[in-house]
Amino acid sequence: MSNPAEDVLTVLAAASFAFGAVVGSFLNVVIWRVPRGESISSPPSHCPECGKRIRWWMNVPVVSWLVLRGRCAWCGKRISWRYPLVELLGGALFLAAFWRFGWFAPLAWTWISLMLAGSFIDIDHQLLPDFATVGGMVFGVAVSVAFWAIGAFTPYHFHNIAAHDFFIGPLESFAGLALGFGLLWLVRFLGSAAFKREAMGMGDVFLMGAVGAICGPRAVVATLILSALAGAVVGTAMSLAGRTKLGAFKPIPFGPFICAGCAAWMFAGEELWGWYVSLLGF
Repeated sequence: MSNPAEDVLTVLAAASFAFGAVVGSFLNVVIWRVPRGESISSPPSHCPECGKRIRWWMNVPVVSWLVLRGRCAWCGKRISWRYPLVELLGGALFLAAFWRFGWFAPLAWTWISLMLAGSFIDIDHQLLPDFATVGGMVFGVAVSVAFWAIGAFTPYHFHNIAAHDFFIGPLESFAGLALGFGLLWLVRFLGSAAFKREAMGMGDVFLMGAVGAICGPRAVVATLILSALAGAVVGTAMSLAGRTKLGAFKPIPFGPFICAGCAAWMFAGEELWGWYVSLLGF
């Protein structure tokens, strides 16, 4: 006999994945149009090759790409695999946020959406848009103040939420913003002085400030370590694959690594922090 509570959770989980895939489909539009200065609402979705409008049945996340075998139904132009990838990432991350944060998942979904859009724009243009960086900082501070106000003026307290490593108070938010922004600004300054060229864009500095504003100072430390390790691994792999010469300067967008590190903190923050502290012998 089925359990009604489990059935409801299953439906909500499936809905979270589907909603995340739909948001991912919209983010594909944002990723393509915003850096080009185009409107995200007009004209409607169309093939960039032949210009013909994409019908609704051609725009079902992931499914349409598979049915059309990755090609435009009108002109046969190949559709990048990135479109279903962003949709799948949106669905998977929204589902993970639902399981982790429960009814507070929509707040996490907002930050996840900003990180996804910002990451892929950075990959394409080595540019982090203000809506993801400055917007993330404003969002983090606003959420922390709202949670503090609710906790201060009502009987509801948030310290029992399993996702306490994501929802923080105003002081921690401002401290995280200052640490994230200041720490990465220092890295940028020292790196630029050492290499005699810009070692990192200011967008990365603002993005780390957003990580701190949303997730707090500990998240900044964890994200910086994880993103640096991931960047080193990718850079070494590119050298071994012949994409770059060992020791040669080749700019690599750092925003996606910051976002990946922050996502790891969101879903396994306490575990990561406990492991790191144990390594230090505390």
